[in-house]
Amino acid sequence: MSPCPVCGHELRADLLPWLFRCPGCGFERSSLGDRIANAAAREAIDESARAAALGSIRERNFRAILDALGRLRPQRGRLLDVGCAHGWFLRAAAADGWRALGIEPDERIAQVAREGGGEVRTGLFPAALAEGETFDAIAFNDVFEHLPDVDEALRSCKRALVPGGLLAINLPDARGPFYRAARALARAGLRSPLERLWQKEFPSPHLSYFTAPLLRRLLLKHGFSPVHGARLASVALRGLWSRLRYDRSSRHGVSYGVPGSLAVFAATCALLPALRILPPDISFEIFERSG
Repeated sequence: MSPCPVCGHELRADLLPWLFRCPGCGFERSSLGDRIANAAAREAIDESARAAALGSIRERNFRAILDALGRLRPQRGRLLDVGCAHGWFLRAAAADGWRALGIEPDERIAQVAREGGGEVRTGLFPAALAEGETFDAIAFNDVFEHLPDVDEALRSCKRALVPGGLLAINLPDARGPFYRAARALARAGLRSPLERLWQKEFPSPHLSYFTAPLLRRLLLKHGFSPVHGARLASVALRGLWSRLRYDRSSRHGVSYGVPGSLAVFAATCALLPALRILPPDISFEIFERSG
């Protein structure tokens, strides 16, 4: 296990066999591997249900991201969407005046994005880019936490951004109530919620968990200046049940099961009014490339 990318301390074993935590800053890392080529892992997700579950909240959050980018760069330029999935952000960015390109490692999902009108290359960042190709903005929407080497990714971002270019990152925040509750349950022996938040059985599980302050520390080390910070909505009533059930394993008792899904649904509905004043479950930061 490599040292903490934020502060350099050696990571230590944590609550689960594949989970590690930095004693210096609290950064968390998993040893879960990429499983995109694994057919069983791909079948764990009902992609139609996933699109129905996340479409509404993603549309709202992407609008907030593009509004922030537009305020910082009224003259739209070329934008790269890393891990563009079904192409929702690509289409929104193009409608907002950006010349948008997406990269997606899963060919099946990349084809869905192309059919929606997006320009998409199948592959990984930065390998899918041409030599010397640059952008005015790069976006990681729920993707940065899946990267195996965040330091190398940021070095690649710096090379791929024009001077003064913008790097937009939104990701799960370990300070949020859902993640903190899942850790507490794991300490008590109930591992499923924490495994689900790390997307343990998915084709591309989470490999890291940041907080917004830790993300800023990391980006400053790589020569990026923070220019905007906000929170994004993590859940909404619309699509919530589908969101709990698009993981096919949960339908057969491996994850939540129906009783567990009902309990999580009820607890989330009760918590919705308080989410705006609690620490964020999803943080959104924009950085400017210095120099």
